[in-house]
Amino acid sequence: MLLILLAVVSVTILGLATVSIAAAEPIVPMILPSDATSSASGSTLGSSASGWIVGGVPGARTKAIARRAGATPIAERLGSYSVSRSKARTLARKLSRAGRLVYAEPDVGIQRSGYPLDLLSDQQWWLNRIVSPTDVTPPTVTDSSPLIALIEESLDARHPDLVGANLTGAKSKDPAADTHGTSIAGIIGSPGEMSGIRGVWPGARMRLFPSGLTCSTASKAVAKAATKGAAVINMSYTFPSDVCFTHFMATQYAVRKGAIPVAAAGNSGDSGNGAMRPASDPHVLSVGAVDDKSVIASFSTRNSAVDLVAPGQGVLAPVVKLGASGSPDYSWEEVKGTSFSAPMVAAAAAWVKQARPQLGNLQVQRLLTDSATDLGDPGRDPSYGAGMLSIEGSLAGPTPPSDPYEPNDDIPWIDGSYLKTKAPFLWKVGKGPRRMIKATLSKDKDPADVYKVSVPGRRRIAVNVAQLEGDVVLAALKPKAKTIVNPGKKLIVRSNRPYPKTEGIVVRNLKKKPQTIWIAITPSATQTGEYSRYKLTVARR
Repeated sequence: MLLILLAVVSVTILGLATVSIAAAEPIVPMILPSDATSSASGSTLGSSASGWIVGGVPGARTKAIARRAGATPIAERLGSYSVSRSKARTLARKLSRAGRLVYAEPDVGIQRSGYPLDLLSDQQWWLNRIVSPTDVTPPTVTDSSPLIALIEESLDARHPDLVGANLTGAKSKDPAADTHGTSIAGIIGSPGEMSGIRGVWPGARMRLFPSGLTCSTASKAVAKAATKGAAVINMSYTFPSDVCFTHFMATQYAVRKGAIPVAAAGNSGDSGNGAMRPASDPHVLSVGAVDDKSVIASFSTRNSAVDLVAPGQGVLAPVVKLGASGSPDYSWEEVKGTSFSAPMVAAAAAWVKQARPQLGNLQVQRLLTDSATDLGDPGRDPSYGAGMLSIEGSLAGPTPPSDPYEPNDDIPWIDGSYLKTKAPFLWKVGKGPRRMIKATLSKDKDPADVYKVSVPGRRRIAVNVAQLEGDVVLAALKPKAKTIVNPGKKLIVRSNRPYPKTEGIVVRNLKKKPQTIWIAITPSATQTGEYSRYKLTVARR
């Protein structure tokens, strides 16, 4: 035994292999060419992919192995590399021999979440549903205003609705490719130049990060946007939730960098409501679509991951078509899809971030959902999430609780396995006699918090969790634990007392040298509400 355990309150003793801890950790893929692996969406993964993605533990050694194998970096901070189908197995084998292989998957294509219609309209009804243009004045845009990243294939900045826009990085390919991104940019930040529509935040700072049409290119764009300091990242596209793990890593990296990821919930409402990435991933704001009567659109994906809704059917937006002369034809049409709901929320998030700069990225997310206008069944529901976006409500709403150290949903997110930058110790020798933090959990979008704690040699520490809202479970795991999911013999001790009693454990290190343990907080099986709020205290004994 490395550690001696003493129970402060009700605990489960070391060595019980039957204990499992719930977490939202996705299945890490290990799919290589010729593997006959079927996805949950029904397709055979990799059957037609010409490219592959192989991920390793971030660092110089992984970089060197990938370079020698002829791979191209997607995001070196994530340890992810793009490689030809023929070289994928070789790279995976070399990383495995070095003990650095994390995952492998085919480079699948993205799916857009919006579809232009042929109906013209001169009314922009949708803006009035999320903000009152006659009563609310958008904030003045400056060079330091929050930057909104547009993860799109391309867009045409020559459209009359974008000529005066605060838009950088614009890249046009052709009308068919440009029209989706042009609509997104117009909805977010068309400056109201009296020649088209008004964006949700007229003149908002926007930058295009070209996404391409595949998992690797979209993931690279998200990671680049986060590195370049984007405050909000709009992702109006989807993948089935069981593919493109690389993109999940990119959005988690963005959260670590302080960005607010916003994604279209998807358009699978008429075809099974399958969960869609990135909207279903932790810490990503998932946006569904409603019509002009504030009723959920038939196509809008419904599931527990939906956070809120915004207009997404009959939305007047700028579009681009190929004209009879062969040159682009600029016009406005009604479009539909959760693609066009997401940018409304993205613009609102940036607006709130400027108006309330003291708020962190996850606090802004929580504020947007807490202030939403409830629709459908009372409270959060799979169709409307928390309800309709309300910009006025978010500007005046109370400050939500903070949630530090995110993403910390499992050990690999904080020990350097998935993200190059390791999370700091919550407590170790030299940080004073005790450390206290307050944090939150969300059953659907943040169902686990993990912290790194160093136990001094020949000393004890006490860990207490005050259950401020909702019922949580406290667990401690051994130094060599790799995940909090089904930890088996890696579990040291667990405390699961009913709300509102305090959870508590004491851990003693019998060795001379300090040892790192992992502290996990998860919702209990009896938790019924969406959120849990707690105060965690670590103290030297």
